[in-house]
Amino acid sequence: MSRSDILLVGQTPPPYHGQSVVTGMLFEDEWAGLKVERLRMAYSDTIDVVGKASFGKVLHLISLIFQTWKIAFLKRPKVFYYLPASSNKAAVIRDVIYLSAVRWCFKKTVFHYHAGGLPEYLEGAGLLGKLGHFVYKNADISIEISQTEFPPARAFDAKCQVFVRNGLDVVKMQSQSNEGVFNILFVGALNEGKGVMESLKAVNTVQATTTQSFKIQLAGAWASDDFKKECEAYIIENKLDGVVEFLGIIKGDEKWQAYGNADVFLFPSHYHAENFPLVLIEAMGCGLPVITTNWRGIPQLTGGSEAAILCDVNNQSQIVAALVKYMNEPDFLAQSSANAELHYQKNYTRKKFVTAIRTQFENLLK
Repeated sequence: MSRSDILLVGQTPPPYHGQSVVTGMLFEDEWAGLKVERLRMAYSDTIDVVGKASFGKVLHLISLIFQTWKIAFLKRPKVFYYLPASSNKAAVIRDVIYLSAVRWCFKKTVFHYHAGGLPEYLEGAGLLGKLGHFVYKNADISIEISQTEFPPARAFDAKCQVFVRNGLDVVKMQSQSNEGVFNILFVGALNEGKGVMESLKAVNTVQATTTQSFKIQLAGAWASDDFKKECEAYIIENKLDGVVEFLGIIKGDEKWQAYGNADVFLFPSHYHAENFPLVLIEAMGCGLPVITTNWRGIPQLTGGSEAAILCDVNNQSQIVAALVKYMNEPDFLAQSSANAELHYQKNYTRKKFVTAIRTQFENLLK
């Protein structure tokens, strides 16, 4: 039986979030010239159970360990590729068990840190933090998507640190929205950290200060029923029914049409595991100026684009001012739109991303 080069292990959609989408692109690639095995993790099927422990996940973890051992001994891949946990207790415990059981089977290890905040979390996690440092230490390559004050490569003593920007394909679609209505779009998990409530509050303030017709659409899955009820109550209390629309989970043409219908993308995130949000890449690829936050890797993602207004976290006045500027200055909006698409083409295509990952694999196999 011929020997494989690489084993890719990771979560692919569903659910749809940044890390699963990135992993899905790597699973889908043909990797011509390389012999690649793929092992899909399937701990969660919906966004509301991501990061939460359950008996079913324990059974799945045990199954994954046995599947990894089988591939390791039958196919003997040289390189083990894995995306470490976010700053979440259950996810880190999973990694400690899984990596302790399987990492010794492979000569080389590549850790790809998509989620942010893991080193900082482990610093205050006591015994779990020490165990986490043990299973993540001494990777042959630490792939990171943004520069941070506490990089995983340094925290876990990786032999090599490389930076690879995320990238993906986008589909540009013509607007089908009503003329004269300014359209704001939010795409992401509907939770407090992603800035959903901040978006609703900003829209409420704008509604009270302008006569211009506008609306906001929010696409994604609710993280909890309690937060959904809180947002719905706020909408009713402030009479926002006519300007707020929840689209649910959208994908494929429906998602790209939502981008096509929008004038600006609003994403005031301060999510604990946020790092390099793919939705900002999607929005810019579709020619949307973005209003977002000075948080984690976001300033690096949008830097040099001249297509983004960055606001401080939880700063309502800055978010409102950015919305009003885009709504009232059509020339500025048009130029920002052109800048956004150019920035995407230059930096964030799927081909650039996969080629960069492939280069790291090839260098390691040499």
